[in-house]
This record gives sequence, structure tokens and C-alpha cells, in this order.
Amino acid sequence: MPEDAQLPGEWETKCEDLLKKMIVLRCFRPDRVTYSIRNFVKLGMGNADFITSNPTSIADIFEDSVANVPIIFVLTAGVDPTEILMRFAAEKNQTVQTLSLGKG
Repeated sequence: MPEDAQLPGEWETKCEDLLKKMIVLRCFRPDRVTYSIRNFVKLGMGNADFITSNPTSIADIFEDSVANVPIIFVLTAGVDPTEILMRFAAEKNQTVQTLSLGKG
């Protein structure tokens, strides 16, 4: 992988730490910077907990919620949890008020 490859010539010795290596990588392979950042965080923090996303269930969100604090979903394009949320509310015999702050 380009983000793990040795830099050519004297650049490998000039860029001995990973941050400098990422800067050079950004110049030549901007498409690989995200992978390089993930490796940087994993090595710096000692594990992959900060770069992995664990799926969260509606039941877990419900258990952590309180009645007077709204639950806000920040979504990526193409993701719509409305159906899952409405089904869960029906199982709990509850009603849900939704408000879209985006395009949908």
C-alpha cells in the first residue's frame, strides 16, 4: 500500500516520523491520506478503537436516553433510520415526533 511504502531517496531519512511522511504522501497520493491517518491514529493510540465505528441499535439508544432530551441522528447520504425508529416505537407502544433539518 502506498501509505506504508518507503519514500524514495533522501525523503525517507528526512521524514522519519509518520506525520512528516503523511505530508509528503498528501503531495503525491491525496487519495491515500485517509488510510494513512487511520494508521497514524492506530499506532499513536495503541489500538483501533478510535478508527472503527460500531453499529448502534435503537434499543441501546433508548436505554441511554431520557424523556426531556431529544435524540439527534446525524446521518450520511442514503441512510434513513425512520422505519427502524417507528417500528421500535410501535413495539414500546409509544409515539415519535420527527423533525427533518435537512433536505428530506
